[in-house]
Amino acid sequence: MLPNQTRSTNLTPCPPYRQRLLLAAALVAAAWGTAALAKGGVAPANSQVGSQPAVRVCVGDFPPYNSPRLPRMGPIFDLAQQAFQRVGYTMQAEFMPWARILKEGEEGRCLILGIWRNAARDQLFDYSSPLVEQELGFFVKRGSQQMTHNAESLRRLRIGVERGSYLPELLRDPGLQLDLASALNSNLRKLAKDRIDLAFGAKDAGLYMLAKEPELRARIDWLAPGLESKPTYLAFSRRDPQAEALRSAFEQGLTAMKADGSYRRLLKAAGLSPLP
Repeated sequence: MLPNQTRSTNLTPCPPYRQRLLLAAALVAAAWGTAALAKGGVAPANSQVGSQPAVRVCVGDFPPYNSPRLPRMGPIFDLAQQAFQRVGYTMQAEFMPWARILKEGEEGRCLILGIWRNAARDQLFDYSSPLVEQELGFFVKRGSQQMTHNAESLRRLRIGVERGSYLPELLRDPGLQLDLASALNSNLRKLAKDRIDLAFGAKDAGLYMLAKEPELRARIDWLAPGLESKPTYLAFSRRDPQAEALRSAFEQGLTAMKADGSYRRLLKAAGLSPLP
């Protein structure tokens, strides 16, 4: 109804055949929308599911943090979902490649779960409080005594890294022998076969992979301490007019989870380290 129109109080009942036609049209429209979303169609960052507003979240398949193969989509997704539920929102996840995640998130079509901050992203997004920290460092062959504390010692070693992944300052030395692979698990297998001396990656992700392959786990260790810890966040595009309201609501839910201990219990149950 247009703003200047008034509603008639003398309504004629809708004939039964017309009711059936309207119902059929509504069902077709709903089915079309669901199919479009399943094929990657764009949904608004904030819509409605039932009686609760729904928040669309873009996320990568990165166990043990988030994955459609994990219970409740993974502990970080579960954490974010519970925080939103406490303030009256439901969360809809879409798993997709990282390049698409950044594009969808930047345009305000979804929130981004599990993002790291950098100067370029800080121009585009506002963030939640840190959700968890990802420790980055080296995996080594069991019993190895490799020296990894400076660039000079690292230049003598073959270091497996993921193609296109983030590298800390220590690994940006052009004199290093970097062996590129498509994924961390490929480098772990090369490490076990002595094709490289070190495999760089996220501690929790590597240990999760090793736990799935006991023979590999028996030959590889995490080298403590790590090189760097990266906090991960829920990001809100500054192009989304509802971003600040969503961020404020999420913070309220997350604060409540920390206050009653459920934040700590959830992460510890998943083998992850809660933040203070």
